[in-house]
Amino acid sequence: MIRLAFSDHYPSFVPEKSRVYRSIASITRVEVCDLFDSPDLLIYGDFGESHWRFEGLKAYLTGENMKPDFDQCDLAFTPFEIPGDARAVRLPFFAQVLEEPATLLERSAEAASRPIAGGFCSFVVSNPRSWPRNRFFKKLNRRKPVNSGGSLFNNIGGRVADKAMFIARHRFNIAFENTETDGYITEKLTDPLLAGTIPIYWGAPDVLRDFNPDSFIHARDFPDLDALVDFVIALDADHDRQRRYLSAPAFKDGKAPACLDDAYVAAPILKLLNEGKPGRRAYRHHRVREHVYQGRSWFTNKWERVGCRIEEQAWRLGWRF
Repeated sequence: MIRLAFSDHYPSFVPEKSRVYRSIASITRVEVCDLFDSPDLLIYGDFGESHWRFEGLKAYLTGENMKPDFDQCDLAFTPFEIPGDARAVRLPFFAQVLEEPATLLERSAEAASRPIAGGFCSFVVSNPRSWPRNRFFKKLNRRKPVNSGGSLFNNIGGRVADKAMFIARHRFNIAFENTETDGYITEKLTDPLLAGTIPIYWGAPDVLRDFNPDSFIHARDFPDLDALVDFVIALDADHDRQRRYLSAPAFKDGKAPACLDDAYVAAPILKLLNEGKPGRRAYRHHRVREHVYQGRSWFTNKWERVGCRIEEQAWRLGWRF
């Protein structure tokens, strides 16, 4: 039996539903215990520093755009991999939350008989801090109304209760990540794929490592956002071409990527438990997505944060600029 403790994760995090727990439980018995109840391994996240008080083996698990810090942990599941360093395990967020990969592997058979959705395009976002995402929404919305069901740019009278159903009622979904970094692929891409909708994706430059380019619209294929808008508008008039997107295998080569295999997640943990020793610790506070903002001026970061908030508030006041 392996005893796991979890700390410093987001408020709705449920250990037993986490990918790490489920992967290990598929191989051996697992018990969840308290941080101070002598666990075999502590798995911690980004939202707290309780793990600083733990002296045993530690693994870092994040769905955020964060790099591993091996001064604080012995193993890391993040969007990143470091060639030659087995401690850095690439585990994009979509691979952490996608419970049934078979659903995406089988979606091609369903697409042929499924009617084309009645709505044009959906947008379900709460975080305003993404200039490309904000700009694209506004550009596309000016050409043809986009239904926004999140708190950002909401135009349907309130936030949707069922995100999956809302997305499924539309032919397209704006699936822009918060930031663009290799490996940072979240549910923003898999949610519309699962819903039988065509994602308009912007984000990880290496997204084609895992996903089939024929199953979504890749913003990087276009010289600018205006050209992307033109393409979406033209595609919306061509239902036959839409069906080709919807029937294309979601994953590269029609196979689930390795990061969705339970053994891929469990093997490095079992190896650590059998052979590893806690490393020397040197703690410091980490800001979420800090590496994205490093190398940019204080003014640039401040203006992006404030400017995006101004856009959000202006929309709520009815100012559409």
